[in-house]
Amino acid sequence: MSKLLVFVLRLKSPLQLRNILNNLLTARGINYSLGTLHKHHTNFSAELEKTIQSETNFKNICHLKKYVRKHTKWHRENDCTNLHYFNYLLLDPRVTNNLRERASSLHLMDVWYTFLRAIFYVGKGKANRPYVHLKRAHKLLNETNSITLAKDPKLALIVSIWRAKRGILLMRAFRRISSPDAETREASIIDALGMNHLTNRRLGVYCGQARSSLSNKERKYLGIALLYKLMQKFLETEERELYPLPNTKSVDFKVAMEA
Repeated sequence: MSKLLVFVLRLKSPLQLRNILNNLLTARGINYSLGTLHKHHTNFSAELEKTIQSETNFKNICHLKKYVRKHTKWHRENDCTNLHYFNYLLLDPRVTNNLRERASSLHLMDVWYTFLRAIFYVGKGKANRPYVHLKRAHKLLNETNSITLAKDPKLALIVSIWRAKRGILLMRAFRRISSPDAETREASIIDALGMNHLTNRRLGVYCGQARSSLSNKERKYLGIALLYKLMQKFLETEERELYPLPNTKSVDFKVAMEA
């Protein structure tokens, strides 16, 4: 804080000081009060919601990494066959808005919140599984019947992004893992983000230790820790959007994100 600002503050009444402080804080579009970050209500799980409500809770995410370590160790020791699977996220670039380039000028909690809001689908698969969604959406690109689009919110959102002249952000994650491992990671991330936030139409399935030993809350903690790890990877890579090529029946399948 500059000496001039300190001098001005010393001359003001308590009420005036409060107004000045409020004006300074709301200039960023976010209000702080006693270390609490107030944002619009989300549809995230209660556990994930807490990480965007206070800096203390946000910093405590580092303590949740133990769930990822235990999960990874268990699958390495008990599930090392058919390691051809991965997880993936579909994100809306209108929300991220080149987040990597903007991140240095934002509070890290703002970056976290933006990353979470941008995710609209969580999946598990192998080979070219993520592109199946894009191919199906491409067939609906010229669909005018809103009822048809409403049958699959994921495809409807992809179409709306394309119609807005933007592309889809695809982030592959946790490559070369088993099907049960990927299934569990998908389930925990879905539970953390919440079905009301995502366009997923089904909950995930837990396998192994996560199914037998973790409580519902601990499963969400695993998802939160995985999401934080994905955010860090996301910020290391340029945003590249996937969109249909003009005047063709194909989709531009260049790799958008790697994790």
